[in-house]
Amino acid sequence: MYQPKSLHEIRIYHSKIIMSTLRQNGLMTKNDLALKTGLSLSSVTNILKILTDRNLVTLGDKIDSYAGRPATYIVPVLDAVYAVGIEVSQYSVRFVLMNLGEPILDRKKYDVVFENTEAYWDRIRDWLEDFIDSNNIDRSKLGGVVLATRLTVRSDDRIGTIPVLLDRSTEIIDTEAICKKFDSYNFDVTLNTKIAGAIYGLWESKDLPNYVYLSVDSTIGGCVVRNYESVNIFDLSDNFGHMIVHPGGYHCSCGRTGCLETQCTETGLYKRLGYSNVNEFFSDLKAGNERCVARWKEYLDDICIALNNLYMAYDMDIVIGGSMAQYLDKYRDEIEQRVFRDYNLFPVSKKLIFGHNGEYAAAIGAAAVVIEKFIARKIS
Repeated sequence: MYQPKSLHEIRIYHSKIIMSTLRQNGLMTKNDLALKTGLSLSSVTNILKILTDRNLVTLGDKIDSYAGRPATYIVPVLDAVYAVGIEVSQYSVRFVLMNLGEPILDRKKYDVVFENTEAYWDRIRDWLEDFIDSNNIDRSKLGGVVLATRLTVRSDDRIGTIPVLLDRSTEIIDTEAICKKFDSYNFDVTLNTKIAGAIYGLWESKDLPNYVYLSVDSTIGGCVVRNYESVNIFDLSDNFGHMIVHPGGYHCSCGRTGCLETQCTETGLYKRLGYSNVNEFFSDLKAGNERCVARWKEYLDDICIALNNLYMAYDMDIVIGGSMAQYLDKYRDEIEQRVFRDYNLFPVSKKLIFGHNGEYAAAIGAAAVVIEKFIARKIS
C-alpha cells in the first residue's frame, strides 16, 4: 500500500481520495466518506475543512436524524476546473472533456492519418478551439490540456525522448515547437505518452497502487505502476507490444515476426479476415463462423502468453485497458484459468482487471493528469 512520506503528501493523498470518492459516489456525509475511504472521521473532517476553504467542496442539504446532530451532505464543486485530454495516434485524434464530476463530459474523434507537418498540428489546434467553444467552457476554469501520444517525441526539458517505433518511421515530434503553437491559449499544454495517459485513465482505482498495465487497442503498450506512479515510462521496458508471443507469426513494424503488437491489436484481429470493424468480427464469431473461431483461438493463445509473461516477470495484478478490454472481459474465466489458475508451483493470489474506458482511455487519462495536478496545487 502507498505510504506518503510527509504530512504534506498525506494531506494531498487523502484529498485526492476524498475527491475521487465523491466523484464516484455523489453526495455523501462525513460518516459515509470515512466508511468508504477507510480514513478516520477526524481525518475526513480535517481534509474537508481544507477542501471547503479551497472551494473544492461545499455543504449541501442536512439530513434529519433522530439521534444527535443532523448530518450534512458534502457536495463537490464540479466546475472548479475543466480539463481537456487529447490523444494523437497514427490514424486518429481523440478529445475528451472532464471536470471534477463524471469521467467524461464530452468526447470527439477525428479519423485522420498522422503527419508531422505544420498543417496537421494547425488542424489539431483548430479542433481544440472548436471543442472548447462547443462546450461553452469558462476558459478561466480550464486547468490545462494534456496531449498524449505514443509517437516518438523529442524534448530537452519536458518529458525526454520516448523510443517508440511507428511503422518503421524515424520522424520525431519536436514537443517545444508544438507547444509554441498552443501558446495563444492561456493554459498549459503538456505532452505525455499514450501509455502514461492510459495509467491515469485508471485513476479511479485508488485501492490498486501496484499493477502491470497492458493497453490493447489499435496499438499495444503498457507499463508497471508502483505506488500509483509509473516506474518505466522513459525507456524501452514499457514496450510490451514488442514481446514475441508467436514465433514465425505476422511481420511487425519493428522488423521481427510474431510480436504482440502485430498479433493482438484490435485492427489486426478483424482486418486480416476482411471485416470493416471489430463488431462485425464478434457477431460472426458468436454465430460460429469457422474462420472467426480459428482466428479468436489464435488471438487468445497469443494474449494469454503475453499475460503469463507479464505475470511471471512482475508477479503483480494485471490491468487490461484499451478498446479490446470489453471483449476480453467476456472471456475472463478462460483467460484467468490459463494465466493464473493452471500454475501449480505455488498459490496465486493475483487478479486480472479489465478497464472499460475503451478507445478514449488515453485521452481520459491525459485529462486526469490536469485534474490530479489541480487538486494537488490547490491543497499545497
